Amino acid sequence: MSDQQQEKIIRLKTASLGLGRAMPQLLEIAQSTGLYEIISVSDTDLANAEKIAHKYNCSAFDDYRQFILQNDIELLIVAEPLYKCVEFVKSAINKKCHILKLSPTASNFEQANELVSLAKKNKVQYITANPSKFAPGYECLTDYLKTVDKKQYYFLNVCASLGNDFFQPIASDSLADPKLNGGGVLLNDCFELLSLIAANFALPQQVYALMTNKGADRRAKQYLGEDTVNASLVFKQGLIGTFLAAAQTGTGSVAPVRIYGADNNIVATPNRLAVYDNNGSLINENKYPLKPEKCITEMFIDIGRAILEPEKYKLRSSSRLDLGVMAFIETAYLSRRTAMPESPRKFFEMSEKELSLF
Repeated sequence: MSDQQQEKIIRLKTASLGLGRAMPQLLEIAQSTGLYEIISVSDTDLANAEKIAHKYNCSAFDDYRQFILQNDIELLIVAEPLYKCVEFVKSAINKKCHILKLSPTASNFEQANELVSLAKKNKVQYITANPSKFAPGYECLTDYLKTVDKKQYYFLNVCASLGNDFFQPIASDSLADPKLNGGGVLLNDCFELLSLIAANFALPQQVYALMTNKGADRRAKQYLGEDTVNASLVFKQGLIGTFLAAAQTGTGSVAPVRIYGADNNIVATPNRLAVYDNNGSLINENKYPLKPEKCITEMFIDIGRAILEPEKYKLRSSSRLDLGVMAFIETAYLSRRTAMPESPRKFFEMSEKELSLF
């Protein structure tokens, strides 16, 4: 067997459903890792699909049904919003295809739970792309919190400014859904930050959210159309927090996470972790160069290795965590409607699945 044949065996047969949201760059990064072979691309714009297909010497489709039926895909990267393609994603899962969905996981918790359950039934992975997990400042935060007693922390403050300074390696498709008016910033732009909170501090027990929509169409309030959200969070063991996201700002710090405790205070950004004492004196600081392309590359390496060699590599992402984040988001939207604090636990109970470990 030639070296070339061996290389093909160890690569995931990969295809793209939709070519928006910087997908050409993502495909290029994926192939550069040596873990993926691009075998097909699809888009409603056939000329665009053919252009990308020429680069990878692969097939191009504008019919999503035929795209799924005619290809033997091992990993499908889903860039299209699910309201355009959810049935085709289900078909791919039923063909034993792993899914890499650009965030968010789904349009709502119910849909996310259905897709994750279907993937589990077919013994494949349904993964939500989360390159921010590999931002060095956030990795350092996770590592640091493993070395201390997290019970000492009593206040968490997260402020996401969704302007040019907001670290989001993969741009959201927030205005693609015709039901959205104002952007739906919580679902479309804050998934990765909320995942950071859930991964390090578990899900809040209660969420009380206020949202605004600057759009003229007031009917948009029936949907996920907010451009600003301010949420109060209550966790176990005395930790409380606030989460603020505003679409129209972006001149301040990059998505700062501030954690206040009895022993020290922490400030984290994608490329920096600083620890202060309670007098404001710097105890320790770590700064890192930040390149979104590097975070995306590390994400693809993590996913590729975990699928190709599951006995050797463990996926750093988790469908259970993704479902927890979707419950987090859904709880905020419910709170906005009821004007009352709500619990993510409610969505796991309604799904008639076992309660989340969070």
